[in-house]
Amino acid sequence: MNDAIPRYNLPPFAVTMLPDGDVIAAGQGQNVLAAIGFAQKAAILDTQRPIFTVGLPLLAGTSRTERWLSPTPVRYGKHASITYSENGTVLFGHLLLEEADFPDFRIASQTAYQHVFELLQHAGYPCLLRMWNYFPAIVSQQGEFNRYQTFCLGRQDALDVWGNFDYAPPAATAIGTQQSGLQLYFIAAKSAGMQLENPRQTSAFLYPRQYGPVSPAFSRATVKDWGQGKHLYISGTTSIVGHETLHIGNPLAQLEETLRNLEALLGHGDKTLGLPVGTVRELTQLKVYLHAPDILAPIQAMLTAYLGDSPVDVLYLQGDVCRADLMMEVEGIFA
Repeated sequence: MNDAIPRYNLPPFAVTMLPDGDVIAAGQGQNVLAAIGFAQKAAILDTQRPIFTVGLPLLAGTSRTERWLSPTPVRYGKHASITYSENGTVLFGHLLLEEADFPDFRIASQTAYQHVFELLQHAGYPCLLRMWNYFPAIVSQQGEFNRYQTFCLGRQDALDVWGNFDYAPPAATAIGTQQSGLQLYFIAAKSAGMQLENPRQTSAFLYPRQYGPVSPAFSRATVKDWGQGKHLYISGTTSIVGHETLHIGNPLAQLEETLRNLEALLGHGDKTLGLPVGTVRELTQLKVYLHAPDILAPIQAMLTAYLGDSPVDVLYLQGDVCRADLMMEVEGIFA
């Protein structure tokens, strides 16, 4: 199969969803930046390329593979724990660490981000645009803090050494898995994207200290103008207004609030930054993370009705949100 896509007047990658689970086959070809599967266990499937599974099982439909395609040939490399790909404009990286190899989870998180920052400086892509962070027992208490708060501390430790974000923090997702391993993947560029915040929500880096000793380091979304077109990367979004969780114990009401947040973000972004999309229905893809499989049917029914005949691709994954009182989270991308 010819993986090449027309290279003129296009951003540096496109995201497509293949209706099968052959992740290794999807990762072959000179124009493939990454291939991602969804399974019970996170795994590195190729030691030379970012071809891997995320440890989050699909809750609906058959096996799927997410493929990131470049309009130009791709170069592959390794740095410390990271396998990466780059095409001269964008870099995609992936790492999977075992916590047992580190004294504690804070040091594991610090090490993961240290490897990321080292690579970005070494490869000449200093600006993170989008991060995905997956690790087990995300809201479990470990000593004074829960594991999400400990993860944020480790990330901040790395930022303190390498210099804090002197540009818009990346869009990001942090979701809890059911098995071991700290897994990160990310995209970076040679110049920064534009930070987009949500007028309905307190910016994460301004959260009061009741949510942890350091603020989470992410933007609600990142807009990247590649010159040949804009991409939009929306962080994991849920039923938070201001900084408080709403509709505790009611997953459908939490989904409704989440959709209000997403539409507010898009509306604000369109007015201020001129987004390539104006509504949730125009996005390329949504990922819906559900704490419990038994809420899938009503959530899927409500979201399907909301999207109507929109072509947006929706993945339902089992994963825990970073607050115990949140039952679901949604992220989006236009690429």
